[in-house]
Amino acid sequence: MNSLDAPLLHPLTEAQREAIRDWLAGSLNRPQVAKDQWARGGVATLALGRRFSAVRLTEPLVYTITESSKPMHVTGVLASTLLGPVLHTPSTRRFYAFTPAAPPNWGYSPHAEYLGRDYYLGVPPIELTDPEDGLDGYWVVPVTRPGDLCDPDRLAALLAAGSLELPGAES
Repeated sequence: MNSLDAPLLHPLTEAQREAIRDWLAGSLNRPQVAKDQWARGGVATLALGRRFSAVRLTEPLVYTITESSKPMHVTGVLASTLLGPVLHTPSTRRFYAFTPAAPPNWGYSPHAEYLGRDYYLGVPPIELTDPEDGLDGYWVVPVTRPGDLCDPDRLAALLAAGSLELPGAES
């Protein structure tokens, strides 16, 4: 197993996990709603565009970028490239890179969409990091601290490189 195939382990204390939950749930006017949903083992619907936004990426784009669809390999590449948290929802075949709330400076791509204000995203508990965890959504790259977000410039470069390899890319 090479280093890209090794799982990422982020041992966090309960206080650190609670701080992350507070930060994520703080995207809502009533943060306790999200915390209650997570406590019951469910997905919480969080508001985007305030504390953080997300960029929705297609599976073909991510698998082209990472040159694999193996979860551990995808995790390693995305973690080392984007430097921030990423969700995957297998049923919709989408990945969500968590980014700063400001809109990105990259142009149109048929393989990625910025989700900011007026968007909501179903977010699983922070402990769900395995596709076999039972919910339709898991953290491919987990949140490691409050304010942990993907680097927008690295995301733009990744998007540009990957989009050129896929159908619909502009020449």
